[in-house]
Amino acid sequence: MKADRKEKGQGLVEMALVVPILVLLLVVVIDAARAFDAYIVLTNATREGARYGSYFGQDTLVTVAAVQQIVVEDVQGSGTNLTRMEDFSAANVRVEGMVDASTAVTVTAAYDFHLYFGGIVGLNTFHLQKQAVMPVP
Repeated sequence: MKADRKEKGQGLVEMALVVPILVLLLVVVIDAARAFDAYIVLTNATREGARYGSYFGQDTLVTVAAVQQIVVEDVQGSGTNLTRMEDFSAANVRVEGMVDASTAVTVTAAYDFHLYFGGIVGLNTFHLQKQAVMPVP
């Protein structure tokens, strides 16, 4: 009878040691998935902005601000539940190659992504940056 009691206590101690490690791994996976999703959203938005700017950039009605707005709308309207980037604005977007008669339009978007559980490991934000270059037709 005493051996069964010791084995139950041993299982409880092992569980107490393993559960915090498993929870930490789960938390890291959740934040990594969210950051990866945000990176994909930035990738798609910069491509869309660069495509719009290169195709319509020679038109005098399309400005750098219009391309920035396309990128912002694409990021904020991404439709994913993992990333909530409501604070993403035109200040995060840089557009090059539309003012002069360039052969390509370059759109760069940068965002400091806030992690849910980053405080556990001392990393509250993760800097994401994506650049897309589209040739002018």
